[in-house]
Amino acid sequence: MEKFIFKIAENEKELEGYFGIRQEVFVEEQSVFNETDVDTYDTDPFHKAIHIVALKESDGTMVGAVRCYRKEGDTWFGGRLSAREGYRNGRVGAGLVRFAVKTMKSQDCKNFHAYVQPQNVRFFKRLGWEPVGEPKTYQGLLHQLMKADLDSE
Repeated sequence: MEKFIFKIAENEKELEGYFGIRQEVFVEEQSVFNETDVDTYDTDPFHKAIHIVALKESDGTMVGAVRCYRKEGDTWFGGRLSAREGYRNGRVGAGLVRFAVKTMKSQDCKNFHAYVQPQNVRFFKRLGWEPVGEPKTYQGLLHQLMKADLDSE
C-alpha cells in the first residue's frame, strides 16, 4: 500500500506543484474558477496562508494539496482540499485534513473551519468535524460550513 508524506510546502518547487494541483482540480476539472483559483488568502500576508502538500513516499510525487489561512484573530479556515486523479480514495484527503488540524493546533488557532461541498460532509464528520448552520452558495455551488474539533488528540 502506497504511503504518503504530509508537509508544509517549503520552497518554490513545492509551491509550484501545490498551485498546479489546485489549477488541475478547481479550474480544469471542476470549472469552479475560470482562470485561476488563487486569491488574496494565498497572497495577502495578513492571512498567513499555509500551503500543505501530500507526497508519495516512494518517489516524492506530489498528489494532493490543501491550504490553511487566518480569517480573523484566532479563526482559521482550511480550503482548496484537492487530490490528483487516481488519489481520491480518501487516504490522501484524510491525511491532508489531519495534518491541517495538527498544523492549526501549533498555531494560535482557536477555531478552524472549512466550507465543503455537501457530498464531502460525511467524510469530514468521520474526521471529527461538525456542520455549522445551513449550507450556503459559494462560487455557484452549495457548501456546508464545518468546524474541526481542535480539542481532540
